[in-house]
Amino acid sequence: MTWANAFWQRVVNLSELFLDGRIGYLPEEIAISLVLLVVSLLAELLIEYERVVISYLIVIGYMLFLIIYNDIELPLEIVLFASFGLLHRFLLVHKKNKQSYLIVGMMLAIFLLITWGVPSDLIETRMLAPSATFRNYLNEKGFYQFIEETGAGNLTRSGFSEDDETLGGPLLDDNQVVFEAQQQSPHYWRIDSKTYYSGSGWESPAPGNTQIDSYSGEEVDLVDTDYQAEFAEEEEINFNREVMDSYLPLPYGNKQINLEEPTAELFVNQETQRVDFQNSEQSRSFQLGWQDFNYTLEELADVSLTTPETSVDYLQLPDQLPQRVIDLAEELTAEEETLIGKVTAIEDYLKGSESFRYSKIDAGFPTENQDYVDHFLFESQVGYCDNFSSAMVVMLRAVGIPARWAKGFSTGEEVEENQFVVRNSDAHSWAEVYFEGYGWLPFEATPTFSQPLQQTTTSSEITESSSSESTTTQETSDATTEESSNTSEESRTTSTSTAEAPTNDSSFSISPVVKNFLSVIVFVIACAFAYMLWRWYFYLYIFFLVKASQANIFKVYPILLKRSEKFVSRAPEQPLSHYAQIFEANYSEFQQSFVHLTSVYEQALYGGKQEGQQSFEQLLLDVAWHLSQAKKKRKT
Repeated sequence: MTWANAFWQRVVNLSELFLDGRIGYLPEEIAISLVLLVVSLLAELLIEYERVVISYLIVIGYMLFLIIYNDIELPLEIVLFASFGLLHRFLLVHKKNKQSYLIVGMMLAIFLLITWGVPSDLIETRMLAPSATFRNYLNEKGFYQFIEETGAGNLTRSGFSEDDETLGGPLLDDNQVVFEAQQQSPHYWRIDSKTYYSGSGWESPAPGNTQIDSYSGEEVDLVDTDYQAEFAEEEEINFNREVMDSYLPLPYGNKQINLEEPTAELFVNQETQRVDFQNSEQSRSFQLGWQDFNYTLEELADVSLTTPETSVDYLQLPDQLPQRVIDLAEELTAEEETLIGKVTAIEDYLKGSESFRYSKIDAGFPTENQDYVDHFLFESQVGYCDNFSSAMVVMLRAVGIPARWAKGFSTGEEVEENQFVVRNSDAHSWAEVYFEGYGWLPFEATPTFSQPLQQTTTSSEITESSSSESTTTQETSDATTEESSNTSEESRTTSTSTAEAPTNDSSFSISPVVKNFLSVIVFVIACAFAYMLWRWYFYLYIFFLVKASQANIFKVYPILLKRSEKFVSRAPEQPLSHYAQIFEANYSEFQQSFVHLTSVYEQALYGGKQEGQQSFEQLLLDVAWHLSQAKKKRKT
């Protein structure tokens, strides 16, 4: 009763969140209740109608679905369930053949022991890794969005959002183009930052804590006064907006905006560094003169911990933040003495730990009154950029390091040389940390993404040659392209390295999507073949006895008779000819073949009259074929 009460309270809480629109998918506990109902119906199908194979296949198919889409470990359970299904089917088919029970039991036991010895990780890797690419491909192509639009759910779509007060849950890719940029180097596009963490999401600073400045004219200079180090060489970016929102995505560093419309006016929030047009319909196209930051890890290693002089509290955390989040942050940074060491320790833990998995469509949602970061770090451990970046900011603040949550877009897709397209699916969030003399610098905690400083802090993301070089804020995405093409659903980074010399390698290669598609086809064909074998196994068995073993009618007919008794029962004293007539009355599709075969069998058995082998072979096969296709009729 204690368990039942706790389960019921959880279902009620989740139902309230679901009805309030805070959850865009069917909660797990509610889904379990529905599954139990389905299993009850399957039990009725199994017991009342004795449809063993279809009942077990439905449940096994659902278990496979859980393995692929929810990362639940069920390989052993599937094997056990399939084995019991085979045993159940055997018991129904061979009720009177007691001698075969021991043999079948021993074979199943040996099979289970072999299966028990197979590493479950090997099974999961072979099932999850190919399916992740295929599912990511479906997400990028808008398949899940189509499901949502046709009424399958109300999942959140990717894109820049003004409302981040409630985070969590699955996220669908929206491939609408937001803007295009012609540039030499790829980089992140920053829009806004949030500072107040409520336990469920992020909010902007109070209006009284921010200063809004207005800029107008053909040239607008946006200088980062907090940054006192060197800048990279100036580059020119041609920017074209496809979605006319008020916000203006910009790279880090100093910017000079050259507007084609002199009347255009820009508003700049000096605290969050967000830039907005006064009129969102103005300036579809403009040019940027850009100077990126240019600093190294060695330089940041000499910066001590300081707090920015502002009325905004960048160490704010909710009073109800679970203690284990703070304990984890302190544990990760305990052996680090420098500010940059503490920052990268938390960053590397989130980005490189095998405990966490990146996924948009598998991300969970915390329950009522549960902290968003705590749920991600210790329970679900599955999520996308919002989960990883929020966790990094919260843990940095937990150890006294000023940090804030930044958002915008990743690099986008390079469709032509130096021509980048940024879509809603490229929306991204990351952490920013304050370094005196450098201002707010970006850090990337999300796996498969590459941000400034990432090349030297996470060796798994880079090539061996680039890991030894000092890193500037110029993002290089060539080191992460291969990995992100397989696992990232949020970024389309493309290589900016020079083209390699052509090689003589003419080996044939197949894209992962095609490989998975071919695998699905092979799997379907294998299932169809297995089904045909199961459907026709009785006929094939008789065919083998008649054709290969040259078995006579005295050996084959009793097998056919035992099979027929599964459809129409026969009393022990009932004559065979009488039973054959009753059987044919119920199954007219035999067209008197069973009656004829029975007559031949009785003449051979009692009269010693036996026709040649050729005369009854076809008759035996005809009856065997009809018996393999026959279905048990319900009693009325």
